[in-house]
Amino acid sequence: MESTSTIVTSPYRRRKQNGNTTVETALMFLPFFGLILGIADFSMALFITGAFQQAARDAAQFTTTYNLTYNGTTYGSQTAAAKAIIYAESFGFINASNDNANHYVQVNYYLPNDLSSPATCTNNCDYTWTDSNGTSYTIQYENAPGDVVEIRVVGFPWNWMAPLGGIMPGTGISLGAEAVDILQGLPSTLSTPPSP
Repeated sequence: MESTSTIVTSPYRRRKQNGNTTVETALMFLPFFGLILGIADFSMALFITGAFQQAARDAAQFTTTYNLTYNGTTYGSQTAAAKAIIYAESFGFINASNDNANHYVQVNYYLPNDLSSPATCTNNCDYTWTDSNGTSYTIQYENAPGDVVEIRVVGFPWNWMAPLGGIMPGTGISLGAEAVDILQGLPSTLSTPPSP
């Protein structure tokens, strides 16, 4: 003789279990969404930093050619042209209006023998230095051939999209990038460097 037994659950018990499932699902989604938003936050910060780094490299390389025309616009100085490159390649995160207010983009020129502090003369520096081959150079401009140009993006604020108390406070971080290059010889059309 076979006996079959069935367990009968009451409607009250089923409703109670449904409530538990809802609570458990809600508790599971909180860390899940925190994880997704955390991945998105860090990915975006890395993307922006990479964009700034590439823009700084391109601006430094462009500056070494003494060209003042970028994307069909002629600028009055090498610094203005370098900043235009940063604005164009930073996907709108840095533009002329927020840079003028916060000074995110810095362009500095250094004399070959003093890489610790930016050159401050604009003409008639009258500085002579000798390279390792014994060749002497007279520097009259802070952006003369052989000088070093430094393009920096500093202090760009990035606030987290979803601050989580105790884990990711909403204070944010500062993003930046930097590139340096050596200024090349003047093009045949120039006898002196353009305005730095």
